[in-house]
Amino acid sequence: MKKIFSIICLSAALFSFSACDFLGVKSESLTTLDNFFYTEGECRAATAPLYNKVWFDFNNNFSFGFMDGRANNIFAPWSDYIFPYVNLTETTSTANLYSAWQSLFVIITQSDYALNNLGRAVEHGVSKDVVNECKAECRFMRGVAYWYLAMSWGNVPIIEDPQKLIQNPKCNTNPIEDVLAFAIKDMEFAAENLPEKPANVGRVTKWSAQGMLARFYNTAAAFVRGGKGSTGSLSKTADQYYAAAKEAARIVIEESGNDLLENYEDLFKVQFNNNKEVLFALQWVPNSDYGTTNFSDSYLALSSTVVGGRSAWGNATFGSGELVKLFSDRGDLIRLKATYFTEGCYYDYIRSDEGGYLVGTGTGSYDSNGDFQLVSKDEYEEIRAWIKKGVVGCSADTDNLATNQNSCLANPLLRVADVMLHYCEACIAGGTSTTDPLAITVFNRIRARAGLAPVSEITTASLWDERRCELALEGVAWPDFVRRAYYDEAAVLDFMGKQNRNAGFTYKYDTNTFSWKTNDDGSIEKVGSKDEETPTANRLLLPYPESELIKNQLLKAAPVPYNFND
Repeated sequence: MKKIFSIICLSAALFSFSACDFLGVKSESLTTLDNFFYTEGECRAATAPLYNKVWFDFNNNFSFGFMDGRANNIFAPWSDYIFPYVNLTETTSTANLYSAWQSLFVIITQSDYALNNLGRAVEHGVSKDVVNECKAECRFMRGVAYWYLAMSWGNVPIIEDPQKLIQNPKCNTNPIEDVLAFAIKDMEFAAENLPEKPANVGRVTKWSAQGMLARFYNTAAAFVRGGKGSTGSLSKTADQYYAAAKEAARIVIEESGNDLLENYEDLFKVQFNNNKEVLFALQWVPNSDYGTTNFSDSYLALSSTVVGGRSAWGNATFGSGELVKLFSDRGDLIRLKATYFTEGCYYDYIRSDEGGYLVGTGTGSYDSNGDFQLVSKDEYEEIRAWIKKGVVGCSADTDNLATNQNSCLANPLLRVADVMLHYCEACIAGGTSTTDPLAITVFNRIRARAGLAPVSEITTASLWDERRCELALEGVAWPDFVRRAYYDEAAVLDFMGKQNRNAGFTYKYDTNTFSWKTNDDGSIEKVGSKDEETPTANRLLLPYPESELIKNQLLKAAPVPYNFND
């Protein structure tokens, strides 16, 4: 696997990058393994790149382009890195497919290199507890990377020793259930060895790992429930995995001290980075070089006006009509406003230097009084829901932290709300609803923050809708589809087929009016290419990147069970 070989070399080279001050690591050069791992600071420096650099290509546009595009939370009819995923037409050479694969394997091999060398620090007098904490950080990151790989590609190679792969670059994949089991083992180690309080702001804790275990256990439960296993590495019953997920989530809810942030919109403001709700977030560096920056709002922002002259290429990237309609039908306007820019929305914290930002129709600008002046209507006038979540505004809106092509938003990959909803899912387990008291309490707390009325019962359908609205554009939407498809594939494919992908619509926030754009015959009009495919089982997983298939024919072979005793 020549390309994975190059990934390993790139991962090893990360040890020469400067580390990150906000993670408690001074800017020091990580030279060579021979003269490294002598101090606690060097051990912390070895894990610091795991919070940003290695995630860059995954975060850049794949995490929303695929994870939310495939779930139909986004549509972008003219985007080569989103449209194929929305339209179910991606190929082995689709834009960003390989870069995301590479990013996840760089996370894995960077973690492997640190794991395989941290032990020498104990020989140099570094506390074993500190070394185990650093190992736990590595295994946390490696476990998350493997979970994303499993949700995206299914069978993938499990790599613990990059040196072995260098000696023999061609390798088989391992079955998805082994990949999930491996991720669980990593996260269980992390939960046992990470501290309750972070060593430095932004680093993961025991609670981060317990929250992630709730996600992993629910995934394993769904997989076993669907009768997918063949190797036996997921050795518990579905009920046992659901019980484990419920307990892991309960620990976070009742023991961690982490809690919901009061204002939903605050979750996605730079000033609230690493707030009490965030259990794991990527940590981007102010005034830094390409690769340690949060580049994604350049892809998402609808215009340079919104971000004060910074790069903005998102004027043709929208929320899907189907999800905007779901928000609208539910009266879920608080989260809608935080997720999508829609006509009539006003943000006092966006372009605060100009008195705020009012979303108008078509193109325009603001006059000296801060009022939006329409210049001209354009081709997007019937599609009024640009992406808001992850777009932080101009530099003044971020205490001057945001710079061109770096929002500095520490975007969360795991929040307390997600864990609370996993608790609810584990309570429903193999049934159709739950009235578990703690589940009802946390579910209603999430709804109350969104301005919605309480419920006395949580059904599978209501939980599905709640997760989509609460966690849209946070990289978990498509894994939710995949997890449910493990045991109810037909229902998921049927749901996907009715989503009106790439359909035009109008929505006005101030009047809460939604309508589909229609053809002369009354049918819903699709935008852009009309070569959308019918959802089929083979579209529940991505194809391997073409460059990988060329270099490693074993990717096409049957997966080989992983030897967990090696």
